[in-house]
Amino acid sequence: MNKRNLWRKWYIFLIGICLVVGLLTGCQKEKETSVKPVQTLTLWHYLDSSASKQALLEITDTFNHSQENIQVEIQYVPDEDFKKHLALSMADGDMPELALVDSSDLNYFNAMQSFVNVTEQIENLDDYLPEAIASCKVDGQMKGMPLGMNCAALFCNTEMLEEAGVQVPKTWDELQETALKLTKEDRYGFAMPALRSEESVFSFLPLLWGYGGKIAEIESEESQAAFLKLRELSESGAMSPQVNNLTTGDIGRQFMEGNVAMVLVSSALQQTIQKEKPKMKYTMTIPPAGNENIERVTAVGGEVLVVTPGEKQAAALEFVKFVSEKCQMEKLVDQIGYLAPRQDILSEQVADSKALKNTYEILQYAKLREFSVDWPYVSVALTDAMEDEIVGEIPQSVIISNLAEKLRKNREAE
Repeated sequence: MNKRNLWRKWYIFLIGICLVVGLLTGCQKEKETSVKPVQTLTLWHYLDSSASKQALLEITDTFNHSQENIQVEIQYVPDEDFKKHLALSMADGDMPELALVDSSDLNYFNAMQSFVNVTEQIENLDDYLPEAIASCKVDGQMKGMPLGMNCAALFCNTEMLEEAGVQVPKTWDELQETALKLTKEDRYGFAMPALRSEESVFSFLPLLWGYGGKIAEIESEESQAAFLKLRELSESGAMSPQVNNLTTGDIGRQFMEGNVAMVLVSSALQQTIQKEKPKMKYTMTIPPAGNENIERVTAVGGEVLVVTPGEKQAAALEFVKFVSEKCQMEKLVDQIGYLAPRQDILSEQVADSKALKNTYEILQYAKLREFSVDWPYVSVALTDAMEDEIVGEIPQSVIISNLAEKLRKNREAE
């Protein structure tokens, strides 16, 4: 073979290689341009317990790894600031794509900026409990997905009670007497949150209802007795005035550290105790009544996952659909320490968990909070009155009169 033919064959071979490489490169470029851009979503929440934060982190991480086009990032906003921040974001048109809102606040926020209807994204909606549905339904549409239920409960350190020779109190007078016996130089007998937040109202309502009081009749003898008990607990030394500056999470930690013997907070605290103080001896029960002739009562609460309208709402709805799946929801509520809003999951929880069975039993004594557009204004007025009673510098008659006037003006403005 002469040199000319040899070079010709090599030339043809190299041309062929270049063509193949060019075709492959062209296909690769076409493939790359067809990949969808990743959409990043922000989820705001106010849950401050370590168990709740970990549960949200795990479910968003699981969702992010289940597909390639959507990434959900969680952002914690303290409960006392949450309503203000979300309201301002609505006014500024800079809302997060997803948010966890308190069930009692959904109507208020939805009136400011209508949330996206999530009815089609909720798996097995017919299995949801009526009280869970009630917190989310507006004009026949599900404006959010219920993420679980909890209730206000009285936690007592049983070792401290046994040491003092006292029983778990069943009335508020008994609680005050017991708390005084449990109070020492380095600990208080009782605590409940009184910071300006919905958490504080959630703990206060069993006290108000336990005396037979009503928000609509805030000047009644029964309602005034509930506020007076706050003053008596503080003035007697059974409860620290510093509860005005403490969240539910703060008080739960004080309880676990042995700085408080009894606390009235969310039933979800038991999940944090199980995780952080598994050897702690305590009991969780229904909050006390005003007297032996009144039935003990508590408040039911929970969070709602909402989607805000906008260019990323389709992606946000995919996250709602994912969370509604039975396997995802049951893992999430178990980790947080909530009862599931779905009957099929709830039945399994009650059968499998002694702690959640206890929560379910307390839930039978629970009442729903008000679901109204103006509830946040009512909530602020109540916590302001709670703070004034605990500080004790203003006569109670003035506090109640001011509270009643605020509530009247608010109702008249509707």
